[in-house]
Amino acid sequence: METTEQEPTTQATPASGFVVEQNQRLSASLLWGLQRRFFSEQSIDAWRNSIVPHYITSNTFIARAYARLVFAYLRDLLRDQQRPLGLSQSLYVLELGAGSGRFSYHFIKKFFTVWQQSALSHIPVCYVMSDFCEKNLAFWRQHPFLQNYIQQGWLDFALVDMSKTEDIVLQHSGVTLSQAQLNNPLVVIANYVFDSIEQDAFYVNDGTLHESLVSLHSQQPEPDINDVTLLQRVQARWHDVPVAGDYYPEPEFNLILAHYRQHLADSHVLLPVQSLRYLTHLRHISHNRLLLISADKGYGREDDLRFRGAPGLVSHGSISLSVNYHAIAQYVDQQGGLWMSTPQRHQDLYICAAVFAGAPLHAAGQNPAQFVETQQAFTEHISDIGPDDFFSFKRLIQAHADSLEMEQILAYLRMSGWDATNFWGCYIALMQHATTLVGPLKREVADMAAQVWHNYYPLGEVRDLAFALGSLLYEIEYYPEAITYLEQSLSLYGKASPTLYNLGMCHYNLGQLSQALQYVNDALQLDPDYEPACVMLTAIENEIQQNAEKRNEIK
Repeated sequence: METTEQEPTTQATPASGFVVEQNQRLSASLLWGLQRRFFSEQSIDAWRNSIVPHYITSNTFIARAYARLVFAYLRDLLRDQQRPLGLSQSLYVLELGAGSGRFSYHFIKKFFTVWQQSALSHIPVCYVMSDFCEKNLAFWRQHPFLQNYIQQGWLDFALVDMSKTEDIVLQHSGVTLSQAQLNNPLVVIANYVFDSIEQDAFYVNDGTLHESLVSLHSQQPEPDINDVTLLQRVQARWHDVPVAGDYYPEPEFNLILAHYRQHLADSHVLLPVQSLRYLTHLRHISHNRLLLISADKGYGREDDLRFRGAPGLVSHGSISLSVNYHAIAQYVDQQGGLWMSTPQRHQDLYICAAVFAGAPLHAAGQNPAQFVETQQAFTEHISDIGPDDFFSFKRLIQAHADSLEMEQILAYLRMSGWDATNFWGCYIALMQHATTLVGPLKREVADMAAQVWHNYYPLGEVRDLAFALGSLLYEIEYYPEAITYLEQSLSLYGKASPTLYNLGMCHYNLGQLSQALQYVNDALQLDPDYEPACVMLTAIENEIQQNAEKRNEIK
């Protein structure tokens, strides 16, 4: 069923501000064009400058959980005697909306480490980072930390626009992921994606389904409706219109709406229509052999939908809406797939997985137990102690980091998978402990620094991790190691007086006075008033002079 769409207008309405758009189907709103423009213009800066929240789905803990889940799926596929994996083609792991690439980096480090050490290393696997923004792909292609994976053939890139059901062309290898060419199943990862693409809104009451048309209002005139900053100012209002007949051309979507009409009362629901359409496309090109793993803010229980109020737009540079995973679960069940979700209510992040296996898994002769390892891995790594639980734990730990012993901080960082963001959350406490450390703990701190750096994926953020690690190692008197990180800081961020001064101090404490003098002079060239360097310049010059005099006396 189609509704009448009106051209966007800007007009004054004294009661509610200025109308930017009136009574549009949500999925046809100008919001989504602005959303695309925001991500196209901001590119990596959206994550580099923390405009768009992303830590909860881009850390080492969640990457490790996903890697274990995909590895378990791979083992299940190997047990399938009816449709064995083809070794002449890679098993492709496609990440939708990879954004900054930080999750991708963590995943491939974790997965390929396990894969190389396993009995499954003969099975070719390729991770595909995708986005609709070519600027993001250009950033990934040149990122120095990804080059080894590209050269090994373990990493590729694709321009994927989820509003288009097109074949997926890999930029590095030239391979096309299409129904004609894809022989093996496909793994798809979608983190913080479904909340940011087109959805539709409905209201159900007394057995009647209404479409909720959106009107956008601003408190100021908006002469340019293509201005992306509009996303930060608009507020949504809803107008409910009864729906007669089928709303969508897709029968499966109408079945979901029919279920809501029968089971809900006085409830607003969102339908992630673009996510469902693209999932249908992925099922098509993979011959309905697919593992989907997704995490987002949203809800997955029917009880969560009951008496839910009108949806609200969340603005963070871009905009997002909660994801109705209950609708996606219904779609998966309709299509004969296997749905996995956590039994407990989530706190911050809903994580789920779905498996499609060609024929319906609940049809005659089919048994979901053929994916027993996948289900066990989901239980162990997502449900039992999963990324959502760890995120809650992270907030508790970091709020009390200053009261923890060094051993407790190290245990927390080890549990996190040596994530750089978690290191930053404990950095002040680490520096406070560093000045009093003795014995083996110093070595453990140095090992921690190496692990954190090993798992770090730089975006050019303001915070300089290499400088922080170098400063920490200086405090525990691990001067050669500190020099390594401070030199990394120079490489990534360029010359800065504090970095040059700290390098000078490391060399000074190693008795390397000429190098110390050079770095202190370099620091003062950048900032002649940098007081610590002024003080050390005099001290180093005096010590060099005294050493020269002693040598002359000996002669």
